[in-house]
Amino acid sequence: MGRETDGNRVENSVVAGDSFQIGAVHGTVNVFAGASRPSGVPEGFWTAADSVAPAGLGLVRVRDADPLHLGVHRPIRGTGTEPSALPPYVPRDMDIRDGDGLRPRIEEASRRGGFVLLVGDSSVGKTRSLYEAINALLPDWWLVHPSDAAQIEHLAGLSPRRLVVWLDELQNHVSGAHLLTAATVRTLLAPPHQVVVVGTLWPHYYDAWTALPASGQDEDRYRGERELLKLAEIVHVAASFGASERERAATLATADERLRCALQAEDFGLTQVLAGAPQLVHRWENAGPYARALMTAAVDATLLGVQSPVPESLLRSAVPGYCRPAERAGAPDDWFEQALHYATRPLLGATSVLVPVSAGRAMGRPDGYRVADYLLQHTGRAQRAVPPPETFWEACADHLTDTADLVRTGSAAAARQRVGAAVPLLRKAVEAGSVSAMQELGELYRRTGDTAGAEEMADRLSASAHPDAALYRMLLAGWDFEELLDLAEAGNEYAVSHLIEYGHPRLGISLLLEELDPDDLWAWYRLAELFHEEDENERAIPILEMLHEREHEDALPLLTELLQEEGDTERLYELTEEGYFAAARCLAELLREKGRTEEALEVLWEFADEGDGDVDYMLAHTLARHGDLDTLLERAAQGHADAASEAAKLLRDRGDLDRAVEVLTPIADAGGYVAGELAELLRLGGRVDDLRKRVAAGDVYAAGELARLAIEEGDLDEAVRLHALKGTASAAFRLTNQLVDALVARGEADRAIQLLRSSGDSPPFGLRELLKKLGRVEELRALVDQGDPHAVWDLVDVLRGQGRADEADALLSRGLTADGRIPPTGPAG
Repeated sequence: MGRETDGNRVENSVVAGDSFQIGAVHGTVNVFAGASRPSGVPEGFWTAADSVAPAGLGLVRVRDADPLHLGVHRPIRGTGTEPSALPPYVPRDMDIRDGDGLRPRIEEASRRGGFVLLVGDSSVGKTRSLYEAINALLPDWWLVHPSDAAQIEHLAGLSPRRLVVWLDELQNHVSGAHLLTAATVRTLLAPPHQVVVVGTLWPHYYDAWTALPASGQDEDRYRGERELLKLAEIVHVAASFGASERERAATLATADERLRCALQAEDFGLTQVLAGAPQLVHRWENAGPYARALMTAAVDATLLGVQSPVPESLLRSAVPGYCRPAERAGAPDDWFEQALHYATRPLLGATSVLVPVSAGRAMGRPDGYRVADYLLQHTGRAQRAVPPPETFWEACADHLTDTADLVRTGSAAAARQRVGAAVPLLRKAVEAGSVSAMQELGELYRRTGDTAGAEEMADRLSASAHPDAALYRMLLAGWDFEELLDLAEAGNEYAVSHLIEYGHPRLGISLLLEELDPDDLWAWYRLAELFHEEDENERAIPILEMLHEREHEDALPLLTELLQEEGDTERLYELTEEGYFAAARCLAELLREKGRTEEALEVLWEFADEGDGDVDYMLAHTLARHGDLDTLLERAAQGHADAASEAAKLLRDRGDLDRAVEVLTPIADAGGYVAGELAELLRLGGRVDDLRKRVAAGDVYAAGELARLAIEEGDLDEAVRLHALKGTASAAFRLTNQLVDALVARGEADRAIQLLRSSGDSPPFGLRELLKKLGRVEELRALVDQGDPHAVWDLVDVLRGQGRADEADALLSRGLTADGRIPPTGPAG
C-alpha cells in the first residue's frame, strides 16, 4: 500500500482478513466486497457453472510466487547479500532422474492432472526443489497455497484449470476440523480439470501412514492418510548431496559466499547449513535453564499436537515445571523476557529457534510462536521419550483455543495414559462442539470405568446437529453393521467409503451403482475392482477399457491383468502394438503359460532395454526358465542386474559357485541390488576373506552375512559390531531378530534391548514384544510415555502376571501421574 498509480492511492492502510483500515485516500478508490474472481484470472479458468472463487484464496502466478512464503527456508546472510535473497539453486540429481525424477513427474502431471509429493527430512531442500521445478515448468500457471482442507474442497467444486495447489507440510492438511481426503483430491484431479497438486512430507509421517496394522483387530489409524498417499507420485529426497551435486554446488559457489561456507561444513548437509541448522543446534545446546525450559515446552507442544502458533501465555505457564526447584526460586523478575529473546533471536539472518507468527489482526505483536522445523527433527525423538511435566498439560488446557489443537493434545495425553491431563483438554473441545472429542472422551470414560461420563458423551453425540455426530456415536457404541448401513444410506460419506472398501464386494457394487457419477473415474475404477473380486471380469473389462480411453492411469495395469486371466491374446497383442509395457508383460506371461515361450521371448525382446524394469526382469526370468545361460551371461556382461542374478542362480544350481560370484561381482561393485545375492553366495561358499574385503569397502550386505556367521560361531560381540554396519539394507529385520534371540538366549537381555532401541524406528519394532516377554515393567511404562498405543495393554498383562493386579487396575482406571508413576492403589480420592 502507499504506491501511487495515476493519482489514486491509499496510505497507512492495513489489510487483515475481512477488515481494511484506511488512513488516507487520494483519488477514486473502488472497493469490491465478497467473493470474486481474482484479478487477471482468464475467462474459463473456473469451469464449473456459476463458480465463484472463495474470498482470500490468494491466487498468484507461479512466476510471481514468493518462495519464502511457500516455505523455502530463509537463507543465512552472506556479505553483501540482501536479507531475503536466495542462493543460486543447485540442481539435484532427483530433478531429472529417469523413471521417478521430480521434473518429469511434474511435466506428466501437468498434461492430465496429478499429485507429486516430495518425502525427505527437514532442511534437505525439498521445498526449494519443488519451487524451482514448478517455476521452471509451469511459470504461467496459477498457484494457490490453501490454508486448510476446506479451501481445497471448495477448489474441487470450482473445476479450475492450469492451477498448482501447493501443500507444503502435507501433515498439516490431514488434521483439524477439515481433513483433506483422497476423495477431495480425486475430484480436484479428475478430467477435465488441469490441476497439479504438489507437497512435501517428513519421512516419519510417510513411514507411519504407509504401515499396515499388525492384525485385522488393530485400529487402522492412518487409513485415510494411506489412501491419500496412493494418489501421489512419491519422490524421495536424499538427506545429503551426492558427488555430482556437490560438484555443481562448487561451480556455483565461486559467486556465492554462502555456498562456499556450506560446502566446507562437515557435520551438516549443504542445505541444512544454508538454513542455519548448525546455529539452531548450537542455540539449543547452549541455552540457559529458563531459555531451555521455554524452548522445550514449545517443542513438546508441537510434537504433541499443537499446530497453531504456540501462545506466549501457554509457554509462560508451562515453563516452571521444566525447571528445578532452585532454578524456580532464583529466577529473576524478567526471566521469561530474557528466555524469549534468546529463543527468538534471528541467527545469521536465516531463522530462530522460535519464529514469531501473526495472523495479521494486530501490528507488532505475535499471536504465538512456531518451532523451527529442523530443531523439531533434531530434538524430536529424544524429546518424545521424556514425559512433559504437569504444568505443561495444565497450560495447554488453560491457554489453547483452537479446537483441533485441543483434540490432538488431549489424544496425545490419553495415548500416554495421562488421564488427568486428557480429560480437561478433551472436555474443553467437547464444550466447543467437537464430535470427535465427544467420542474419544466417551471411550476414555468407559475404559476408566466412568459409566456416567460415557453416557453423557453418547447423549451429547445424539443431540449434536453435526453431520458426523451419528458416525461418532456409532464408533463410541462399537461398530454395528446395520447402523453403519443406515448411515451409508443416509449419505454419510465415511460410512459409504468404509462399506465399499471393507464390506462385502456385492454391497460395494450396489452402493457404487446407486449414485454413480459418470465423471467420477475413481468410482468406476473401484467398481471394476469389485467386479473382479466377484469373478465377473466380463463386467470389469469394459469399464477398464472406458477408463483407459479416458486416460485413467491405473486402468491399464488392471485391464491387462484381467485380459491375461481371460486368455485374451488378441486384445493384449493390440495393446502391445500400441506400445504399452504392461500389455507386453501380461502378453508374454500368457504366451509362456500356453507353452509358446519363443513367442513370449519375441514380445519381451521388442520391449527390452526401453526403460521398463519389469520387462527386463521378465525377460531374464523367461530366459532362465528356458535354460538360456549364454544369453543371460551376455546381458550380464552388458550390466543388466536381472540377467546377472538369473545367470548366477543357474550357475549355483549347476555347482559352479565361483563362476556365479564372478558374474555378480562387477554389478554389485557398481551399486546394484545383487550385492545382497553376492554376499549370500560368498557366505555359502565359505569365502570369509572376500566378505571382509567387501565390508571394508562399505558393502552393508557383506556385513550382514558376516554377522550371521558370527552368530553361528557364538561371537556375539563381533555380530553386534557388524550389525551396526548393516544399516537399513534388505533383510536387516531378519538379522536383527536372529541377533536379539541369540543375545537373550545368552542372558544378555539388556544388550538385546539396546540393539532394538538403536534401530532407528520409533517405537522400535519388536521392542515391546521383547519387554513383555522379559517382564520389564519400567521399560514398558517408558514406551507408554512415548505414546505407543499398544504398550499399556502389554504393561497391564505383565503386572497381572506378576501378581500386581491392583496396580494394573489402577493404571487402567486412573492412568499414569504426570511424572509417569502408576497411581497408588486403594479407593479413589
